[in-house]
Amino acid sequence: MKKSYCKLALAIMLTAMPLAIAGQDCSNCDIYRGYLTGDMKLWEKGMNDLQLSYNREPDGCTLYTLTEARYGYTGYLLGTGDKSAARDLIDALEKDVELLSTYPEYAAEAGAFRISLLGFRMGLNPARAVVLGPKALKQLETAMEKGGNNAAVWIEKANSEAHMPAFAGGSKEKAAASFREALRLFEAGTGMSACNWRYLNTMVLLGQLLEKMDDWKGAREAYRRALKRAPDFEWVRDELLPAVEKKIE
Repeated sequence: MKKSYCKLALAIMLTAMPLAIAGQDCSNCDIYRGYLTGDMKLWEKGMNDLQLSYNREPDGCTLYTLTEARYGYTGYLLGTGDKSAARDLIDALEKDVELLSTYPEYAAEAGAFRISLLGFRMGLNPARAVVLGPKALKQLETAMEKGGNNAAVWIEKANSEAHMPAFAGGSKEKAAASFREALRLFEAGTGMSACNWRYLNTMVLLGQLLEKMDDWKGAREAYRRALKRAPDFEWVRDELLPAVEKKIE
């Protein structure tokens, strides 16, 4: 269980995604339960159900949720070292993103997914970071211009700030502020599903970043916030929060 959580979160740190538009949230509860328990079989079931639903009745919200689910599963595959399976899924994900971009209401989300794709391809072949890294930064600039009020874009901004060297604009303090802005945008939206796993994951990413900054109380606050929304969130309840509390004692 711990391995699934850690490997999923590791790859997700490279990327990110948001709340659906204008009161519409098609989050899949099987995927959410898989996230809370670390059960990737549930995640796979959720993806299959979303694909069937989209095949029956194509619409942007279902496609967005399916694309988001594939993005998360791609991160898991990269985290487990299964680059062969990840490579196939990345190719499929790229097609999903291009299709999603044809829905004007998901332009910001599609832009954020494009940054994720570049991160995944760098994960497949780190040597390509020299070429793909600048492309990712340029894509982030474009995404911020077009979707500066979108949680997905702010999570991407946070990830960039957290991982870039200082001379290139990296800063953990800036990254923490960007994660907090993403959370604010999630909460400012209307109609967020109780099964929205990305909202919870943003709290986890903030907590993990604050741990790296030795801000143990801040990390504890982030993890407690996640548990307030999802008391059965096993990874936070059983591992992340207890570990931080020991450092505060």
